[in-house]
Amino acid sequence: MKISTKGEYGIRAMLYVAMHGDTAPVPSHEIAVNQGIPEPYLRQILAALARDHLIRSNRGPQGGHLLGRPAENISMHDILVALEGHTTSIDHILAQPCTIGVGPKHCAIREVFLSVKEAVETILCNYSLADLADRQQEVCECKIEIPHDLPSERLSTSAGRPLHVIAD
Repeated sequence: MKISTKGEYGIRAMLYVAMHGDTAPVPSHEIAVNQGIPEPYLRQILAALARDHLIRSNRGPQGGHLLGRPAENISMHDILVALEGHTTSIDHILAQPCTIGVGPKHCAIREVFLSVKEAVETILCNYSLADLADRQQEVCECKIEIPHDLPSERLSTSAGRPLHVIAD
């Protein structure tokens, strides 16, 4: 899965608004400074999020940004689709014809990539912005260190594990 800078910044901005916008709108300058996002780029991202009603923006001296709906009703999937148009870069692989002589209906490689896409979509749909905000607060309060990558033993494959079969 590949998330562009736009997607990453959008998630960070939405998380910041979810955590700090409960009493008053959050100015874009505040989001930009606290999240390390260039403000002109942030404004473009917030406009895209507003088009999908994930963010509400108010202009003026008391203006800023609020969530467009409750954080419980905004999934990570919603944010990425609003900004990226999709959630995985696997879609372009799936669009390619299978050239191993069996065709796309009988391609084991395609089956694996469909399983990856299904897992990513499921995870992103099941994590709400509220879940992310709660976890971020817990991580900060308890000083939980998040690793940079999976441990190597989790990255090794299990020999003999059957592929998930996709029903027609």
